[in-house]
Amino acid sequence: MKSFACGLCSLVLAFSGSLLAVDVHFLAWDEAIAAREVAVAEGEKESKIENLHPLQRTGPISTSVPEGIVTVRALDKKGPDGKPLDLPVKVGTAMSKPLILLLPDAKSPTGLRGYAIEDDSASFPWGSFRMLNATGKVLNMGLGSERKQLPANWQHVDLRPSGNKPLPVWFATPEAPKDALYTSVWKPDPEMRRLVILLPGSDPRFGPLALKVIPEDRSSLATAP
Repeated sequence: MKSFACGLCSLVLAFSGSLLAVDVHFLAWDEAIAAREVAVAEGEKESKIENLHPLQRTGPISTSVPEGIVTVRALDKKGPDGKPLDLPVKVGTAMSKPLILLLPDAKSPTGLRGYAIEDDSASFPWGSFRMLNATGKVLNMGLGSERKQLPANWQHVDLRPSGNKPLPVWFATPEAPKDALYTSVWKPDPEMRRLVILLPGSDPRFGPLALKVIPEDRSSLATAP
């Protein structure tokens, strides 16, 4: 009887844990996505995603995560029943502060696809650069004396250089490691963290690689209401 009660207690705790609210932030892939009308849905309850932007995280939206899923509702897309369409985004139950990147997806009825990464400062510390490779090809990179390979499967790679001196940065393919696709100088800052998304270049004048950098300043968060 005691073992049954313990098992029932564990089941209840596991169920209640899956419904605990977490703060979710969003980032639009581009201006077209930022202009969409979308919300976080919990059944009939809707929390509209305000200030969606391709270069800045939204404010937090508190929502439960049943079975590790956040439901994004496309308010500007209707199904055959006339109701807005829902997009389930897998965030897992272990993420404490998910950041959901909203991407275009022509094959989805909502026109959207969601990709979640852990955005907690314990996982993505201040002073670091988080690289997200969206080119579809493996890339090599260097930042100062550090060397990293960025997988093509969107798995993020973090770099946290010490000091605050400007460091040279470069990206190249493994097949042509000496032919840089992009070069620049980045200055580390212990009070900032930067999410860097690598994209195929769309303008020949700027080379075959484009970078989208989303900075976040710890001091501005401390003074935010």
